[in-house]
Amino acid sequence: MKNKLMISLFLIITSVLPNLSYALPAPCTPEQLLDSSDYAIEGTVTKIECDTPFNSKECTPNAEDKDSFVPELQSKCTATVKVTKNIKGNYAPGDDALIPYLQLVQKCESGTHIIPGSPVKNFVPNSMIKYYNSKQCKYWNYIQISVPPDNASD
Repeated sequence: MKNKLMISLFLIITSVLPNLSYALPAPCTPEQLLDSSDYAIEGTVTKIECDTPFNSKECTPNAEDKDSFVPELQSKCTATVKVTKNIKGNYAPGDDALIPYLQLVQKCESGTHIIPGSPVKNFVPNSMIKYYNSKQCKYWNYIQISVPPDNASD
């Protein structure tokens, strides 16, 4: 009886493990973020510059929807952040930190996205952020603290 239970448990685990390799890693703890970063800052996004969007190649067309397939487009961007607080590293309040990142420009349509894919971010001008330059925690290294109010409704 114990052998059947162990064999069943083993078969379940081996069938689930390959599917887990495509999932996003577990979020990092604040300690892991800090330990794996060369620098960490809080500040205000003052400027965003992006290159021409490109096909990420992280989305493949579904067999039945090939005619309506729209690839995922990303852009290499740089956010300029005016540092208000140095958490770790050599940035001082008032310094400008340049943060390179990938921004999603167009979502994949009628296709299957490669999971986990590249980590994309969406920096918002005049927003307050916390950023860790951790490569180990690259999916979780950006926290938007506040977003400016929308003035378009005036």
